[in-house]
Amino acid sequence: MSRGKYLSLPEARKKKQLDRFAKEHPSEGDADQLESLIGRMSKSDEARKPESDDQTSTEPEDRED
Repeated sequence: MSRGKYLSLPEARKKKQLDRFAKEHPSEGDADQLESLIGRMSKSDEARKPESDDQTSTEPEDRED
């Protein structure tokens, strides 16, 4: 437990006092910048496809025993 007057995040979660934690720990952010970042991260599946040289293929290789 924290010894000061402020809640730590784990304490706030346990006590269900996240609103109090947010008031005690203000932060500034740019909503447009965040939205843009999320959009770029999730834009298409092309960005998530592995390179063609990727050796983690799950298809079996043709081998002669």
